[in-house]
Amino acid sequence: MITLAERVASTRERNNWTQAELARRVTQHRARASKGEVKQQSINQLELGEVENPRYLVDLAAVLKVSLKWLMGDNDFEYVADSIVRAPLISWVEAGELSDVTDPYRAGDAEEWVPISHRHENLIALRVKGDSMNLVAPEGSVIIVDLNDRDPMDGKHYVFKHGDRATFKTYRIGPPACLQPQSSDPDYGPISPQDGFEIVGRVIRKTEEI
Repeated sequence: MITLAERVASTRERNNWTQAELARRVTQHRARASKGEVKQQSINQLELGEVENPRYLVDLAAVLKVSLKWLMGDNDFEYVADSIVRAPLISWVEAGELSDVTDPYRAGDAEEWVPISHRHENLIALRVKGDSMNLVAPEGSVIIVDLNDRDPMDGKHYVFKHGDRATFKTYRIGPPACLQPQSSDPDYGPISPQDGFEIVGRVIRKTEEI
């Protein structure tokens, strides 16, 4: 399990901030509510794992623009938001036909655009088909896929491409590694990722409002 210390450090580094800069920003945020200063030493102790529940945790989440729930250990549908971007709602066929998943979606104007609050712009939206993942996202719901995030992590949800077909599964590191359904139907079984599967992107969110 990724610790609070690791989540803070990795998010800070992703922003290219030093510990001192993060402390300054958290202090500035707390000043709005007449709260006390946070020093660089406090951030250092936090990232070393010496502090488990800092008094400024809510402020820290706000400054890092991450979900407080995620910062405290929730591994599902991670985080945040610092701008509103539009994710094209495309079909599973189009997802399977993406020729280069490192590039933004270029297949023309989508029929619908889903506004998403997120720090990356390279997103697509897919309406879920079937019930192989209905414990995570039921059929008909919409999942948001970050095309920039293709590093497989245990327990995270991804859209995978196999040939010209796309599938939505949970990655399990194993051994052996597998693409795991999350379904109320016990007939669905794990799939080996060794047979030509590639990751289209990580599922960062779901919604049933579209």
